[in-house]
Amino acid sequence: MKNLSRSSTGIDLNLIPVFIEVVRCGSMAKASLRLKMSRPAVSLALKRFGLLFSEPLFTRKGLFLEPTAEALRLTNELEKLLSLIHQNLAGEVATVEGVPPPVAAERLRTMPAASTV
Repeated sequence: MKNLSRSSTGIDLNLIPVFIEVVRCGSMAKASLRLKMSRPAVSLALKRFGLLFSEPLFTRKGLFLEPTAEALRLTNELEKLLSLIHQNLAGEVATVEGVPPPVAAERLRTMPAASTV
């Protein structure tokens, strides 16, 4: 099995939900409220995530951040992947705990966004 840890890949998967929320909200301030994180923490996470790419993911429009076409494409792909992860975890929860899958899926759906960061 391939080692996919942060130390071997250099990618912190905890940054993905922050990136997605900033794209959704259009600002770090709004994203920080929704994620229940401080503004500096969101800013740092977004900066770290941006370092993984050769081009900027946002352009500043006054107080707002406008995602680039690449950021929108990436968000779409990452949301699909996170959905698959949640679906698979819901199946695992159902299998391990003997909980019916719809209940397990509802548990994951009601988890606060910040819990994935």
